[in-house]
Amino acid sequence: MRALAIAALLVLSGCGSKEKAKEQETATPGPTGPHLGEVPLDQPLRATDNALTWSLEVAPGSITWTRFAGHAAEGSVTQFYPVSPKVDDDKAVWTTKDTAGAAVTITFTNAHCVEGGDPTIERPLTAQLQVGDKVFHGCAGARPADGLNTQPLTGQGNVAGNAGDDAVENSVTNGR
Repeated sequence: MRALAIAALLVLSGCGSKEKAKEQETATPGPTGPHLGEVPLDQPLRATDNALTWSLEVAPGSITWTRFAGHAAEGSVTQFYPVSPKVDDDKAVWTTKDTAGAAVTITFTNAHCVEGGDPTIERPLTAQLQVGDKVFHGCAGARPADGLNTQPLTGQGNVAGNAGDDAVENSVTNGR
């Protein structure tokens, strides 16, 4: 009789483990981090202007703005205090300061942006950077894995052909 009870327990425990295994196979993955459109905001991002006079790197734990040659702040690298973005509808906004205490607002909008030039580069987001009273406009997206600023145009046609309700040509010059 005792052997029969043990056999029954073994059979029942075997059934439960198959059901659990089946549940685990069909379980949906957990929630992902914040996104702006298809762009994950918890991964390194890069924003640049049309003339590549500046670059903004936003990554978990760091925000770095680099000004390239041709400006009063020629070749400067500025660190901003790292903060998490506030994501609302089609915008992500980082409100922070630079190390000198100047107010900084970074806004990425879920609207395609085209950087003219050769080669033409398309990014999934538009970018606005405000440092103090100066405003800079550009395009943004995931930072390329190679770290280089090379993402060829993936849309069809030329820059003018991509302009539409959801596309923005980055022809605005930097703040003065």
